[in-house]
Parts: sequence; C-alpha cells; structure tokens
Amino acid sequence: MSTSRLFLWLAWAAALALVALEVAVPTLLPRGFRPWDDAETAVGGFVAAIFAFTAGVWSFALRESFALRDIREGAIDPTTPAGVARLRVMLVALWGLCLLVGAFGATLAWAASRPRAAWPYAAGAAALLVVHTPRRWLFRAPEAPQPARP
Repeated sequence: MSTSRLFLWLAWAAALALVALEVAVPTLLPRGFRPWDDAETAVGGFVAAIFAFTAGVWSFALRESFALRDIREGAIDPTTPAGVARLRVMLVALWGLCLLVGAFGATLAWAASRPRAAWPYAAGAAALLVVHTPRRWLFRAPEAPQPARP
C-alpha cells in the first residue's frame, strides 16, 4: 500500500472516530441553558434533518464533479502525484461533509438535552463515510477510450 493510500485510510479512520465522538459530545458537555421542549425539538430536528440531507447530497455532487468525472474522461491520472493529491483533497472534503452530518445531530441532541437524538445523524454520517472510503479503483490508471463501432 502506498504512503498516500495509507494516509487516506488513517484519515478515514480518524473521521470515523470523530463520528463516535459526536455521539458522546451531547452527554459530555455541560448544559448551559434550559433544554428545549417538544415543539422546539421537533422544529430543530426538522431543520437539522434538512441541513444533514443537504450535506449528504453535496458529498455525492462534490465527489462526481470534483474528481470522478475527470478520472473517467482521462483529465486526471490517479496514478500520478498530482492525481493522488486531487483525490486526497476530494476525499478529505467529502469526509468533512460526512462529519458535518453528525455535527448537526450532536448539536440537536445537546440543545434538546436528548443524547439519543444524535444517533440517526451519526448513523447517516458513518454510512456516508463507508460509501466514500478510499477504494482501490479510484487509484487505478484510467482506461483508454474504446473506438466507436460502426
């Protein structure tokens, strides 16, 4: 395994550990104000769900537009240092969006004083992290386009 792929796997594992930390944060932080009532929690949950969904969709849009399309078209070669650097930036940005999904849940759980409210967001963040792992096919040389058949 190359050094850059090892770095990516270590960074991915750190992101997964941060998702676990996001679940623990609402129980570890002290309460600074009054907890939300049911209506405020429902509204906050709705807003957090919209933001989390948007971040999840953005992760797929960013993945496609920032690197995968260019790899398929042959504009970048993931076997070169420049291509690996571009993939690394893309993956770290995607993982940041995944962590943002979990952060919305942690914020909701802390503000509502309901630590279990963070779990769905953490599960979504972990699922997105699994989808955006540094897979081997990302680092293969692009295949030459096949000539059109008459």
